[in-house]
Amino acid sequence: MGIVIADDQDRERTWLRELLSKNLEHLAPIYEAQDGQRALELVREHRPPVVFLDIEMPVLSGIKSAEQILKEFPHTGVIILSNHSDEIFVRKLWKLVPADGAFGYVLKDSTDQQVIDATKAVLSGDCWIHPRIQRIIRRTENGATGLTEAEFEVLVCIALGFTDKATAKRLYITEKAVQARLKCLYTKFGISSKGASDEDEYNHRCRALNLAFRRGLINRAELTDWEEQSW
Repeated sequence: MGIVIADDQDRERTWLRELLSKNLEHLAPIYEAQDGQRALELVREHRPPVVFLDIEMPVLSGIKSAEQILKEFPHTGVIILSNHSDEIFVRKLWKLVPADGAFGYVLKDSTDQQVIDATKAVLSGDCWIHPRIQRIIRRTENGATGLTEAEFEVLVCIALGFTDKATAKRLYITEKAVQARLKCLYTKFGISSKGASDEDEYNHRCRALNLAFRRGLINRAELTDWEEQSW
């Protein structure tokens, strides 16, 4: 058996180790990692039934580590234990979860009992998602508020400062298609069309970015990653 827990904060690993040791002692031993790469190595070595991953870790993030673990060991239960409830993280992680896989998303302000319940659920092959994360998932799956990948791509492009022409070139679409996607994006953000209301005092792109940051759809770290990627 055994459990792998990965977090770059010693205090967080100590809290989780003591909690699991006290309530799920039959799962011992507990292997610890300070980054996502080491967590991946421990999973490869020990093949644990469940692994806990923080999202933001050095060397390899929790998201990238989860992606590789689920690719190599699809039957391993993955539990994300993080301070982050940003929609961008939920979107990325939700894409990784196998349809029949065991998965958990637990926020670090969860109660001890919630962490234990999530662990038991994942060990039994089920999913356990924190209520605040469930609300975000419902929003992303709602066609009226959730962004499609096409809309999300143009959001990233305007966040990086690209013009419609540059966005069209990078996404291999026409400028007209870019503008159509932006129109859908504005509608889902509740930004009125030009001339329809007092919303005209806003620059539509800036308003969309403001709302996207507030909603957690984009953040500085993710934008840095996107900017470094070759499109």
